[in-house]
Amino acid sequence: MTDKELSQRAKEYFTQIRKTDRLIQRLTDTVNTLRSGLTSQSYELKPDKVQTSGPKDTLGETIAKIMSLEDDINTRIDELVTMKKEAFSMISKVPDLDQQNVLVGRYIQLKKWEDLAAEFEYTTQWLFEIHGKALLAFAKENADFLKEPSKV
Repeated sequence: MTDKELSQRAKEYFTQIRKTDRLIQRLTDTVNTLRSGLTSQSYELKPDKVQTSGPKDTLGETIAKIMSLEDDINTRIDELVTMKKEAFSMISKVPDLDQQNVLVGRYIQLKKWEDLAAEFEYTTQWLFEIHGKALLAFAKENADFLKEPSKV
């Protein structure tokens, strides 16, 4: 594998963390939307109206959906924590501390480039240089892991 291919595999590996985090956020937003729908519903009793079909328990259905989504969120949070621990362990093999800091900030803490540059007091361009070197060092230190297709 070339250096560029190794770096790309490292990026693909780290991308899974970001995707999982985004999915958790979207599921959480869905739960919040369902919850707000529960509190904003108004119920009117109209004794004159006759229903031919049985009463629908939309409140119960919504609560069941929320509980199911929350179970899914908790499972995915556990997966995300495991992924971040694994990534952190692999990042710690990179010998340069600046490179470790950039990888942790970008891929574990999920910070934006601008925020990292300000935090490290680097230009964004210099941060990209460190990042490129960090990806290559990460890929070389974890080459056996990244070669496994199921891991990326």
